[in-house]
Amino acid sequence: MANIGVGELSNSLATIVAADALGALKANAVLARLINRDFDENVASYGQTIDIPFSGALSVNDKAADTVVTLQTPSDTKATVVLNKHKEVSFLIEDIGRAMARPDMLTLYMADGMIALAEQIDIDIAALYSGFSQTIDATAGLGEDDFREGRRLLNAASAPLANRFAVLHEDAEFEMLGIERVVNRDYAESLGSGAADSFSGRFLGFDIFMDQKITIASSEAKNLFFQKNAVVMATRPLPPAPAGSGVAQSVMAEDGIGLRATVSYSADHLGVQVTIDVLYGVAELRDSHGVVVSTTEI
Repeated sequence: MANIGVGELSNSLATIVAADALGALKANAVLARLINRDFDENVASYGQTIDIPFSGALSVNDKAADTVVTLQTPSDTKATVVLNKHKEVSFLIEDIGRAMARPDMLTLYMADGMIALAEQIDIDIAALYSGFSQTIDATAGLGEDDFREGRRLLNAASAPLANRFAVLHEDAEFEMLGIERVVNRDYAESLGSGAADSFSGRFLGFDIFMDQKITIASSEAKNLFFQKNAVVMATRPLPPAPAGSGVAQSVMAEDGIGLRATVSYSADHLGVQVTIDVLYGVAELRDSHGVVVSTTEI
């Protein structure tokens, strides 16, 4: 009868860690949860360029009796995304027995790492503000008129009414909470009762979130009002470790976000080494579906 050794335990740990890490990453990310996401199981390399297609516009035609339908061939459009962000979190737990007997240790280390990784991803997405052409100056104080103008711009661009978000810096959220119609019980919609801790309410068709990683430029917070298809994040798994290298790996993906967990036994440290990494790129997808709202950093 074969014994259960380090290899078998590592295989189990890799799967457990990958699944838990993906859940923790999604729970702690703000912007990454709200944008368009693309995951493909085909392995990729750092710096690889991929195309993310999105459909062209269709029109409605009249149908006369005894006539054929009007066939349309809308031009497909694509966004180019460079997989130029390879981020990793690594830690080691001495003694493989402790790693298996105390899963809370794995959870604690992993949770801390995933918070940091989620923040980095949000930083990279928020930095895309500089590419959007539509802007609103709210440096005198974020007001109801800024939400109305943001809504008008998205409506003018025929952006879908669903999945519209306003992601605010903490100082902008403070100003937003001073808008009477946002917090007044006669107008507020589920203020503070969202599933995510960062959810701040709903106003004029926008689900409002606070994100501490909104970009600050020249003492101005570059808040983002957008529809989901304004930005895309693409993730791809990296090539697996060579066979016989003594590591176990598992790739997990859900809702367009994927990451990899690598588990090995360190003979030098007599412990389990865990690395969680993700290869991704972010890019503007539809310029007209995003608006940068500048507010003053307090």
